[in-house]
Amino acid sequence: MASIWNSVRDFIWNEEFWLGDDAQWKDFESSDPSVYYPQLRHMNWSIVVGVALVFVRMLYENFLITPLGHFMGMKERKPIHLPDVPLLESAYKKYRIKVPNEEMKKLVKQTDLTERQIQRWMFKRKVLAMPSSMYKFRECSWHLLFYTFALCYGLYSLWDKPWLWVTVNCWVGWPKQHIDTEIFILYLLELSFYWSLLFAIVFQRDYQKKDKTEMIIHHIVTILLIYFSWACNFVRVGSLVIVVHDLADPWLSIAKMAKYTKHQTTCEIFFGMFILTWITSRIFIYPLWVLNASAVEIHDYVTTFPAYWFFNGLLIVLQLLSIMWTYLILSIAFQKLTIGTIEKDIRSESDSELSESSDDAKLDSLPKKKQLQPSVTNGISSSQPVTRRK
Repeated sequence: MASIWNSVRDFIWNEEFWLGDDAQWKDFESSDPSVYYPQLRHMNWSIVVGVALVFVRMLYENFLITPLGHFMGMKERKPIHLPDVPLLESAYKKYRIKVPNEEMKKLVKQTDLTERQIQRWMFKRKVLAMPSSMYKFRECSWHLLFYTFALCYGLYSLWDKPWLWVTVNCWVGWPKQHIDTEIFILYLLELSFYWSLLFAIVFQRDYQKKDKTEMIIHHIVTILLIYFSWACNFVRVGSLVIVVHDLADPWLSIAKMAKYTKHQTTCEIFFGMFILTWITSRIFIYPLWVLNASAVEIHDYVTTFPAYWFFNGLLIVLQLLSIMWTYLILSIAFQKLTIGTIEKDIRSESDSELSESSDDAKLDSLPKKKQLQPSVTNGISSSQPVTRRK
């Protein structure tokens, strides 16, 4: 068994792939206690810290942010009581609320409900799947706290580093580049945070974000970049990627929090700051400064090897995602210029954003449904037990 594990490990961490002809893994072993080269096993602690951050987030949101939201006039969503009808649940998962006509006719026969009652059930099911304003307020507050701290700490830890100002220093002396404690903590915190975000998306099943797939891809790409850049000691350029991507996030978080608390002017001011910071950092600084250092300047100091294409491929994926989100951001800005207000959130969590007040109004306008009862129609039984879901 040990020999099989060693063979798998050697295959995964092949020196020719990750380091090329310029280095070997033993180069990251230091006999000098004052010199530290990255050790992969140390970064594995990020998973444990990521789980811990999930619990810290729960405490922070429940005991600090929720009372703050109540103080600012926010209210929890009223409970929505929805009968448990497996046939309708299956149809919702397959079609959402846009049920085809033929399927709708089948559901009418199978459930002994009118089409209008089925539409009302589907609408309420969709509302249940959407996050409340309080939920989004708590989520943004956590992002604001972490990104603000990470940005300040990142700038502090990089301010006196030579590669911040002259990016060719990312590669001078590679692979034997000392990693100080400040950069180690920066890497561990960032990797742990993205693990916690990934855990939250994967295990949070109350609602489906509109860009859930893109966010999962983004977090996985970021985790891979941080993890493997640490393994290969591409830490200097990796630290630049981290700081550049943290620049705009606090502005977006505080803008969205202002929107949820109905401070529209404050929201638009911070949203404007976010647009300027985002475009400057993601569309100009990142490709012209960071990607240039990773894809171009590296050739003067390091021989190209397979991992070079791996890392730069992931960095390009991040750039493409940034371009996609820039389009969404600019569409929101155009909405402000044409309509006069910001009506939707960026990366809206639903196909069509619904305020809680509009939810209640639409629900009240629909006819009250009769008690759902088991029935047998055309030999098809819907005799599953009907329970009340809260």
